[in-house]
This record gives sequence, C-alpha cells and structure tokens, in this order.
Amino acid sequence: MERELEVDAGVPVGAAVDGDGQVVADRLPAGRYATVTHVGHPSELLGVTKALLDWAAEQGLRWDVSPGDLGERWGCRLEIYLTDPSQEPDMSKWQTQLAFRLAD
Repeated sequence: MERELEVDAGVPVGAAVDGDGQVVADRLPAGRYATVTHVGHPSELLGVTKALLDWAAEQGLRWDVSPGDLGERWGCRLEIYLTDPSQEPDMSKWQTQLAFRLAD
C-alpha cells in the first residue's frame, strides 16, 4: 500500500465479551458483502483484491466507503483466514476469504 492503514484484528467468539482497554468488544456491521475465497499464498491477495474491486465496478455495485482525512474509510473490509497454519504449513494451499461491505 502507498499509505498508512488503520487495521483491526479480530477473532470470532461464541458469546459477547467485555473489553479491557486493550481488547475492544465489537460486532461486524450487518449488511450485504461481496466475497471471494482465494486459495494460495497470502502475497497474492493484492491481485485478488483488485479483481474483486474491478468485478464490483463492472456489476455497478457500490462499496460502504467514505472519504476521510487521511484517505478512504471503509464500513467493513475483511480478510478471513480460513486455514490453520499449524494444520497446513504450505502457504500456497491456504484459503483466505475477502469480504467487503456493500453500500446500502
């Protein structure tokens, strides 16, 4: 990326939890998401992201994104790592789902 990113990391939990100052409890926003699942090395995700963005433009879809002081601010844009590295050490076999929230 050409500029700084603000990134949140999350893990799914079975029930609501309280934050402690360092950990913040939150929920993903409801809505429609465009998704794609990639099988391959994580270094390939930039190209997969571009393909998803291009596909959505061709479909006339709009993202939940707005301008911010430092660039774009997305309503929700996820990379979901579906592969446990301890079970599959070969990164070329990892599965990653991209899920980007569409505008209402």
